[in-house]
Amino acid sequence: MLSLVILLALLALFGHAALWVGLFNRLHATALPCHTINLLEKVIIVIIPAVPSIYIWRYVTSGGIASVSSLASPAGGLALAYAALCVIVAIAFAPKWLWRQLTLRQPAALLSNDTATIDVVQRLGHRPLGKLSTRLLARVPGNQILRLDVTEKHIALPRLSSTLDGLSIAHLSDLHFTGKLTRDYFDLIVDLTNDLDADLVAVTGDIIDKAHCLNWIPKTLGRLRSRHGVYFVLGNHDKRLCDVPELRRLLTDAGLIDLGGRWLEVNVLGEPIVLAGNELPWFAPAADMQQCPPRAGDGRPLRILLSHTPDQIEWARRFGFDLMLAGHTHGGQIRFPWIGAVVSPSYYGTKYTGGLFHEPPTLMHVSRGIAGLHPLRINCPPELTKLVLRLATASVT
Repeated sequence: MLSLVILLALLALFGHAALWVGLFNRLHATALPCHTINLLEKVIIVIIPAVPSIYIWRYVTSGGIASVSSLASPAGGLALAYAALCVIVAIAFAPKWLWRQLTLRQPAALLSNDTATIDVVQRLGHRPLGKLSTRLLARVPGNQILRLDVTEKHIALPRLSSTLDGLSIAHLSDLHFTGKLTRDYFDLIVDLTNDLDADLVAVTGDIIDKAHCLNWIPKTLGRLRSRHGVYFVLGNHDKRLCDVPELRRLLTDAGLIDLGGRWLEVNVLGEPIVLAGNELPWFAPAADMQQCPPRAGDGRPLRILLSHTPDQIEWARRFGFDLMLAGHTHGGQIRFPWIGAVVSPSYYGTKYTGGLFHEPPTLMHVSRGIAGLHPLRINCPPELTKLVLRLATASVT
């Protein structure tokens, strides 16, 4: 009997955590006002440890066994009902989560994945930390905010033409200009991006959080270079600025091309490519793909989508995008051995925290991002990626 009680208690605890962490993740996938999100976030953070503590307190004060009379009371009945709900959540959620962990594989479209890790402190000669809180967090054992992965991934796209074989895209996301990391960190990011010598540069949102960092844009992102343009969409943190049109103006004045809510046809190596932007749910509308020229019989032109959140994957699939670039999830920021990420601001929970995902006909790359509002990363360093598009029949040694 005791073993059964312990098993049910563990299931209830797991279900309780899964329920509220799941709500937390999906809360940050909504377009609710930031003050509402911040309030609800704090409520959830309190509830997660508070509820198990109350149950433990009730167990201890009742001598380890709840009386029939206490269970019959409204409070006792409610407590029992919530515990039962948590057990049901655990039983429903655990097998699905376990199956995902056991079957997690890189898609066959990933032909190669080469990563170089940059020690930012060694490269700059100092620690680019702007605030006391950041300096303290940077000392946390295992914090990787100052270790940057520069990755080159060769990916196969079924409808890529031979003309575009080898086309490269530098993908940056979630820069989060706040001042917590000083501007020279982002100067280094821009230098490293330019060193990738990509044909296109894509910036997928959450560029800036604090208005006092707006004047960084010309001398940082304004220095980004590529042969066929630097493109951007905005994210949820960009919406926190009082004057979003001013942000867009500064970015376009610095030479970046705004894809927010529209599509463009760009000529690359004599062949058209459709580039489109989707900033939902924070900025509407998404690009009007109904007005986009239909594909030819050979699948041309190639379609590439910039979206801040991977939650727009179904939209991308509906309009036949070949490649979708996203961010927003930061890789989860803290990844546990084998378990992986727990917190991920997505309707899909931790399914799309980072990496490549093939959801036919769309191949999606989700960046772990360059920075974050909370400067803490464990087993999840920031990421700058160069994607090299290859024919589906290609192989890379």
